Amino acid sequence: MLKRKIAITALGAALMLSTTASMTMAAPRGGADLEGPRMRPEPMFVHLLKVADTNKDGKITKEEFNARQEALFTEIDADKDGSITPKEMRDYRRAKMEAWREANPRPEKAAAEGDQKKAEGDKKDGEREKRREAREERKGKDRKGKMGGMFASADTDGNGQLSEPEFMAAGEKIFTRLDRNNDGVISVDDMPDRPWL
Repeated sequence: MLKRKIAITALGAALMLSTTASMTMAAPRGGADLEGPRMRPEPMFVHLLKVADTNKDGKITKEEFNARQEALFTEIDADKDGSITPKEMRDYRRAKMEAWREANPRPEKAAAEGDQKKAEGDKKDGEREKRREAREERKGKDRKGKMGGMFASADTDGNGQLSEPEFMAAGEKIFTRLDRNNDGVISVDDMPDRPWL
């Protein structure tokens, strides 16, 4: 049971942090301003140590963070047109999740029991994705590109896409928020002292 809880926690962290962008674009509750997204900095810091700390000194400098953001933008921008659409973001997240599942297969017993549920879930996921894409398209037409949710705070020009400057500006806000002691690096010293129970 403990293994399952750990796996579920890790899966949640992977979903939440498969990219810094997912947090960069996360809209806070009760507002569309990136100054107050509700996120836990600890898992994000661990993820950044893995993907952005190029010199492995346990700190993420502004240069390392920006280099990661630029690489991430390029990776998400599948059609290489210089902007990220909601569909590109969803496709990127889905690909990351599938890669994570392949790298972390379920135990034999759970896999055998879950094969039928997985097949049913895959069908439902496909239908759900089609409905979501249709809804996004309607929103784009009805609201002239203005989107709620994920891109709302980062899409400053309201065109329904993120340009690289918008993406980098949103990342800048996240860096500033994580660098709680304002020393120009994200390190363990910036993490809150909270009990782990």
